[in-house]
Amino acid sequence: MANELERPAPPALPLATETYDRPFMDQNSNVLRLFFTRLINAFDNLVSTDSGGRFLHFPYGVFYSTVDQTAANPNTGYAVTFNTTRASSAVTVASNSRITVSNDGVYHVKTTLQLESTNSSSKIVSIWLVVNGTAQINSAHEYVIAGSGNKDIANWNSSLALSANDYIEIFWATDDVNVSLNASAASSPRPAVTSASVAVTFVSNT
Repeated sequence: MANELERPAPPALPLATETYDRPFMDQNSNVLRLFFTRLINAFDNLVSTDSGGRFLHFPYGVFYSTVDQTAANPNTGYAVTFNTTRASSAVTVASNSRITVSNDGVYHVKTTLQLESTNSSSKIVSIWLVVNGTAQINSAHEYVIAGSGNKDIANWNSSLALSANDYIEIFWATDDVNVSLNASAASSPRPAVTSASVAVTFVSNT
């Protein structure tokens, strides 16, 4: 594949002779030379070209919801749920809301929620991050929406240092239950609208 590096296998070196033997030494050197040449070529492809990053594999997960989500009570936190995995590697969703990482590291989290107001009053929607059941300090965002049928997007980015098996949740609350996370079916020429989506990508080691 174009985005796969050749992975040189460790060489099978010939067994040494009991006494010095030049042909044996030449053969041994040639085997090692071939191995290191392949190894250096792979390394050069990785670090010495602008497109070398395509050979690296990072943990990631992209998840979304195709159903409406509502708040049963005002001023109460609810976990945003995701029922579809678009793509993932070493990042999964457990219990519909717990985005779980398999490796330590710093992760970038991009969240998008589709808000819809269902009456004319103005309402405040708060959204924040939770890690392992604990709300993250200073992670909340507030959005104001009003007007029956009006829609808005809650969209933001964040970064978190996580340990293996930690899980992230996106929580939301509203002071007025006449607002929802709204999903819409496909309608030509556009595709369907998701009520919520999140992308979690590995950035670096901690």
